[in-house]
Amino acid sequence: MAIAPQLQRFVDEELARAAGLIERCLAGTLTLLRDHGGLTPREREHHFEIVEALQGGATRYRQAFGDALREAVLRAPQEPAAAAGGGLVLMDESRVEVDIEISRALQIIDSTAEWELRELQTFTSTLAGQQHVSAESNPLRPLAFATALWEAACAVAPTFAQRATLLRVSAGVMAGLLKTAWAAASSRLEAQGVQPGIYRTVILAAPLALPERGAAAAPATPSPRTGALGRLLDGLTNQAPGGRPGGGEKAVVDLLSRLFALMQADTAVPVACRPLIGRLQFAALRVAVQDPAMLDTPEHPVWQLMNRLAAAGSTYPTEGDRRLATLLAFAEALTEEIARAPAADVTTFRRALTRLDAFLAEQLQWQLREAQPSVESLQRAERRELLEHVLSQRLTEQMASVRTSAPIRRFVTGTWSKVLAEAMQRFGEQAEPTATYVKTVDDLLWSLQTPDHPQSRQRLIALLPGLLQRLREGMALVAVPEADQQAVLNDLMAVHTVALRPGAKPADETLTPQEIVQRMREEVISDPPPQRPFADSVIDLASMDTVPADFLASRPMEATDAEGPRRLETLAPGERQRIFLQRRWSVVQLLWRSEQGLYFLFAGERSGQTHSITRRALERLDAANLLQPLEAKPLVPRNIEALLTQFSLEP
Repeated sequence: MAIAPQLQRFVDEELARAAGLIERCLAGTLTLLRDHGGLTPREREHHFEIVEALQGGATRYRQAFGDALREAVLRAPQEPAAAAGGGLVLMDESRVEVDIEISRALQIIDSTAEWELRELQTFTSTLAGQQHVSAESNPLRPLAFATALWEAACAVAPTFAQRATLLRVSAGVMAGLLKTAWAAASSRLEAQGVQPGIYRTVILAAPLALPERGAAAAPATPSPRTGALGRLLDGLTNQAPGGRPGGGEKAVVDLLSRLFALMQADTAVPVACRPLIGRLQFAALRVAVQDPAMLDTPEHPVWQLMNRLAAAGSTYPTEGDRRLATLLAFAEALTEEIARAPAADVTTFRRALTRLDAFLAEQLQWQLREAQPSVESLQRAERRELLEHVLSQRLTEQMASVRTSAPIRRFVTGTWSKVLAEAMQRFGEQAEPTATYVKTVDDLLWSLQTPDHPQSRQRLIALLPGLLQRLREGMALVAVPEADQQAVLNDLMAVHTVALRPGAKPADETLTPQEIVQRMREEVISDPPPQRPFADSVIDLASMDTVPADFLASRPMEATDAEGPRRLETLAPGERQRIFLQRRWSVVQLLWRSEQGLYFLFAGERSGQTHSITRRALERLDAANLLQPLEAKPLVPRNIEALLTQFSLEP
């Protein structure tokens, strides 16, 4: 989407000033780091490396910031389109950790320069040709700067911990610089004659005066209301001469007219959905006059229908989305039918609500059918993860009595459990490749504790070429990096070299006290269980169609925060959420959750777009407050609060 020429000129001028901005930010960041300013004890561990990397890579840092900022600013008008991608990309903990760090930097900038940013938006909205102020009018948003600072940190810092520390410190410096820069930008635009826009406000008729608290009131209605609207109506009705019923009906009409005016001006409601709300006004007025409970019951079908329409429309913020088009077509027919009903009553709205819910359920199933390949991939991933956990437990038991180094122990219980699970998934439990990888465990464990005997050495010499080849093939199966593969083989070579030498192996008594303590730290040796070959220990597992329930109870998905898991357990397919993912806020809808709750699949902002997220990643986002309900309050309750505010009443 092209931006207005005036706004483009302003953006180009600001990008030209970015070089000086990052230069001052770099200097301020180095000063803080040298002084240990605001660093936590954990961050101080990386202090020297960060300063050294930043000084040595200052040119790369500045260049990466400038390139990333320009890209983010140019991408801002097309954000929904840019977020779409093909194929299944699983968001795990490592991926969302980057989003979490960027969101923290975003909050630092946003909170420090909030007022200057709001002022600048009044000018950029005018430059964009908008009638009212909009945050989207300014491509130079805090998120663009936070993202650029992260890319700059990645250009110089080699580890995630160093990058996160550098981002946090530099974000604080950049926030202060932007506070000044945005104020100066507003002053320049004002000097050029640009008139600032105004924030959208809703102007209603002057509110009716209510009796002051403690003042003598008109005769009360026989049945005082309990709901917020009902209490407000009581106040309006009591002002009518004598509190006559006629005055009460007029007050109902006046009250609901004001409420509908607020709802139709609610900027959180998609523009295309607002006429649908307005079309229901006359029928809702008739129901309110006939059914006094409507003003006291938030769950009344009239309110529920409007809440559901607004929430469903907000799920699809992208123009041209076919899901939104089909929803609007159905909703237009539904609201037209209600508006034309000769005697609309609560039954009419209840029936319409049932039909709307059925339509939304079918739309959800339609999206789920389209995402079936992703669902099947995640189902395989969940079974593989559960298998990995069970196999890792078996391997840990098998290695309990084996004395070896920590890297080899991690390789066997971690990497090789992934190899076995992948082989079972890809080839089948009874296939020859799987059986080969299972037998490799027995051969490997034997090679780690070879008896000091000539025949054993001869057997080891004959075994090693094939064993090492199978280990390489297994590691390649799960895409272990070449450097990590070589590190494992080097560790094994050292063990096997000792085993092939004639003579007694060094006894533990020859170790120094420090070496003994180190070995105790690396190895946790429990009482060995009855030994049997690993191939026999997994034969029952390999023949099962599903993982036994006993194994599922101990799956590694416990979280330290009990509230997070409870919130995730309540998430049901169809629920709408706001989530900070892939460096932007998105509106998503839960399509599917796996049987064991390890994987979640969300529909994205574009038709056909999905986000697959692991449970652990979702817990991290939720703990960082980056997973939120789409609406803090539904349409009707939040506008009732706004109405009460106009009358200066407590909600």
